[in-house]
Amino acid sequence: MNKDIMRQAGFGKEVESVERGLCPICENAIDPNAFNDALSRKEFAISGLCQNCQDEVFSEEEEEV
Repeated sequence: MNKDIMRQAGFGKEVESVERGLCPICENAIDPNAFNDALSRKEFAISGLCQNCQDEVFSEEEEEV
């Protein structure tokens, strides 16, 4: 994650959450042992998302309209 670019794009609060070890979406503490696989750990390094939020964001289920 490029913190400077993220802050300039208006995501300062989210960057601060990640710096404190919290998920930027749900703000729960990150458990490094909770990631399902290497791809999930890589996504965490990019976005700071916990496994639960990754599962929700990248879910392949279609929403009902």
